[in-house]
Amino acid sequence: MLYTDKHPAFLFLNYYIIASMHISVKHRYIINIVQHTSFSIMDILKNKLTVLSLALFTLFAFTSCSNPASSDDDEEHLTPFGVALILNGVEVAVQENGEVTYADGDHLELEIGEETNLITLRWIAEDGDRFVPNTDEGYSLSWIVDNENVVEVEQHEEDGAWAFHIVGLSAGESDIQFQLFHNDHADFTSSPFEVHVEQAVSGMAVRDQAGNAVLSIDESGTITGSLELTTDETTEELTAVFLDEEGTEIDTGSDYELEWHVESGSEFVTIERSTSNPFAFTFTGTAQGQATLHFELLVEHGDHEDEGEEHGIAAYESPDITITVN
Repeated sequence: MLYTDKHPAFLFLNYYIIASMHISVKHRYIINIVQHTSFSIMDILKNKLTVLSLALFTLFAFTSCSNPASSDDDEEHLTPFGVALILNGVEVAVQENGEVTYADGDHLELEIGEETNLITLRWIAEDGDRFVPNTDEGYSLSWIVDNENVVEVEQHEEDGAWAFHIVGLSAGESDIQFQLFHNDHADFTSSPFEVHVEQAVSGMAVRDQAGNAVLSIDESGTITGSLELTTDETTEELTAVFLDEEGTEIDTGSDYELEWHVESGSEFVTIERSTSNPFAFTFTGTAQGQATLHFELLVEHGDHEDEGEEHGIAAYESPDITITVN
């Protein structure tokens, strides 16, 4: 209850009561103060110590209540209770209230050689707010990849402190956990997020200029057909095509590259790439015998100026193929 006495000490006491009730000054523009107060100089002198004390308490209380971003709030938000992964504006995976959920299905999915668009991470406070702490205060993002042969997390200079890409390296499954690091220790480690990497290429064929399959390899690795030539013979231009699980030819555009590796018998045969088609080649028999080779389809997964290394990942690797020179 507020005091109705017009004495200045009680007027300041009214201020103090309001402040102690945690009523923010920015939300309290009008209080019930009786104006046109009449009092004597002697009254003020008698109560000057009381007035001064109450004024100091009032100033402190109002200053504290009017701060909308107190240190307590900051401390609360620097303690994550979950994490959200945002891809193309959508929260594709979220850990909240002790549960991991996905926007589609029960895992994240990509193909071998695929690099996701930029994924932005936001920590989740206890009240559900999404936030990121100040990196100037020693906070940073880290991660734990369960199977580094299947996926990797890449973070480039242009991505920023709280964003990254996931890259599929080989067919399989792996968990990824994200950590909020503060200087040299983890303040928070997320639950595992499950990532599946699928093989988009299931087989291949080597075709002649008429489009007929000289040799084909199905999804189980079984080879049908053969490659044979005679000494000093050069084959017509052959083309390697790659197939999905339904046997449909995959569009090998500018992101793909064909490589081959002669495992043995290089003295019996040579292989030359076409100057007009990077997926076409010819064989030339140099001596009687047998050679073995395998093909690889590489896919480029990134274009980052801050790294000079190659980004090709083998999206498909054929079994060894025998070439017979008669």
